[in-house]
Amino acid sequence: MSKLAIEGGTPVAPGGLRRNWPIFSDEEKKALLEVLESGRWWRGAYEDQSESKVGQFETEFCKYLGVKYGVAVTNGTAAIELALKAAGVEAGDEVIVPAVTFIATATAVLAVNAVPIFVDIDPETYQIDPEKIEEAITDKTKAIVPVHYGGYPADMDRIMEIAEDHDLIVVEDCAEAHGSEWRGKKVGGIGHLGTFSFQMGKPLTCGEGGFVSTNDEELAKKCFSYHNIGRVQGRPFYEHHVPAWNLRMTEFQGAILLCQLKRLPEQTEKRYVNGEYLAGELEKIGGIRALKRDPRVTKRGYYFYLMRYNEEEFGGVSRDTFLEALRAEGIPAGTAHNQPLYKNPVFVEMRFGRTGCPVRCPLYGKAIDYTAFHCPVAERVYEKEIVALGKDFLLSRDQVDLVLEAIRKIKENIDELRA
Repeated sequence: MSKLAIEGGTPVAPGGLRRNWPIFSDEEKKALLEVLESGRWWRGAYEDQSESKVGQFETEFCKYLGVKYGVAVTNGTAAIELALKAAGVEAGDEVIVPAVTFIATATAVLAVNAVPIFVDIDPETYQIDPEKIEEAITDKTKAIVPVHYGGYPADMDRIMEIAEDHDLIVVEDCAEAHGSEWRGKKVGGIGHLGTFSFQMGKPLTCGEGGFVSTNDEELAKKCFSYHNIGRVQGRPFYEHHVPAWNLRMTEFQGAILLCQLKRLPEQTEKRYVNGEYLAGELEKIGGIRALKRDPRVTKRGYYFYLMRYNEEEFGGVSRDTFLEALRAEGIPAGTAHNQPLYKNPVFVEMRFGRTGCPVRCPLYGKAIDYTAFHCPVAERVYEKEIVALGKDFLLSRDQVDLVLEAIRKIKENIDELRA
């Protein structure tokens, strides 16, 4: 009789892993009701921003990150756009981004009329490869957007060295890395600018929302202006200095985030401890391992738990078959958004509108064909290696143990998948 669930056996986790996210209490309800009854639902209703829920959140999140300035915005994509705009990225510029990230990292570049240039990832960390960054720099390169993919910090030492050598702006995409630390410093405060997402699945959430962080006063002023229809703090309300968006966060979102932020440190620590435990137990099983442990990563704030599958150590069974077996055991595993972005229709079919801008902009003056991009590490990892789990199971050691039990079960009965 078969033991594996995919072959008719009993699943390790019938009905799947328990998912409890977002976590909230009466504190959020009280905060929302306070905003509702105040009748002041946007930050512009407050002359004193210390009375605004959004203003209070900006202050508290900056303290948490260890940065001087921050602006709360509508979502994570808008945060990247805002940061790039504040950094002076314009038509004709190139911005280097990793081949593996969520689509918004690249489309935000397009939204400010610049051209995304994709580079490969490190095979052991799945983060942008600094040496590939340096190879991709041209006279049109204006900025680098390293993504702390899944919550694992990119090599910020080397990236900042490259940026300084070539006079480039670094915008950290921290959409999946709330609480992650590089050498004891939280991400979002290492580059010239940092960006965050507060979408519902993120470790810090208000449903939708975003944030731009910086230690540079001039960049902070530009971020505020570009997120508030070109207004300048201290100037008349109907005086607008630059063409800009309305990217303001509502007071309702600010109220929720103030509550959620109180929980973030404890949740981050719990995920980190359980993630380290999982990595150690995976080593004992063999054949599927956590990402390489870099001692410079002093804290992991997970969004995905990313694992490296070795087909040979599982008797030649493919990664895709392993994923099917794992899901049958009740473990919701997949490949996350690991497909290289240049494989998406928007780039393959060059869907850039009637004029083709920004990639056919005369200010750019170059021909670019995204079908010619080839990042061999990213492609191999997506096709054969990566196994990704969400962050929520890391809040419970029992849930982590179920994942381990399922993986052990599959490996011990691997012959059932080869029959």
